[in-house]
Amino acid sequence: MIQKDSWFVSKALFLLLITMASGPLQAQMKPDKNPLESFLDTQFWLGLRMGINYSQAYPETRNTGFSPIDYNADSLRKSYDDFALPGAHMGLEMNFYHNGFSASFQPAYKRSKYKYSSLLEWRGESSNNRFETRYDVEQSLDLIELPLMIKYDFIRSGKIRPFVMVGGFYSIIASAQKEVSIEQIDYANGNPLRSSGGSTSLAVKNAFQNFSGVSGGIGVNLDYWNIRTVFEVGYQRSLTSATRPNAQQNELASLGETNDEIFLRDLSVSLGFVFPFRFIDQQFKAY
Repeated sequence: MIQKDSWFVSKALFLLLITMASGPLQAQMKPDKNPLESFLDTQFWLGLRMGINYSQAYPETRNTGFSPIDYNADSLRKSYDDFALPGAHMGLEMNFYHNGFSASFQPAYKRSKYKYSSLLEWRGESSNNRFETRYDVEQSLDLIELPLMIKYDFIRSGKIRPFVMVGGFYSIIASAQKEVSIEQIDYANGNPLRSSGGSTSLAVKNAFQNFSGVSGGIGVNLDYWNIRTVFEVGYQRSLTSATRPNAQQNELASLGETNDEIFLRDLSVSLGFVFPFRFIDQQFKAY
């Protein structure tokens, strides 16, 4: 009986020694966490952001300076060209990142542009008694834009990190300019005779107001050295009107030129360069 108990005790001591010896070995075999990943788990980023944008003016309510009597008012509708004119934006990018999610504040100075045309026509009893005036308008808006975005990284390790983003924005009208080209067409001789009615540039800030909306998009972060390059493709849609209701009309009001109630949609491509804001010691090497 004593020999049997001694055998169990010896076996227990042997297993204990094996366990104690294997502990340090397992600790040595377990890889330490990448210092880069630890550094990037929670991080502030700060840098510059710039890009181009194309806008679409979506008329919610259509307005005209005339009240037709013997014809349909639909013939006075403006014709809008969608995403036709390039604009630009430039500003800051401030990100707070934690475990795959980022809160990104992107204040920027932005110029949005869109164009439309309208046609006023007078007709007499014969086909030659006809006269047309065409207005081609380029509208530009200078905005101070305040977007707040939430980003989520699909891939949370490595140098290439694609992400999706969603958020909202508030745009403050800094200035607005309307460029108008006028063309006149006379059919008195049977054939259309075209002539220029001149062009004019008008400051129309009072016809617009601050507006807000929602935005979303996709992008990718590219890391190298201690710099991160951010490439984004975004879409914005205003939820409030950019035009001011019952605004004081411009010099073209007597010719029937007045703003529709406009909501803006925007496509943009942006490139940013941001830097980690948290302290980096001399021994840290990202790559």
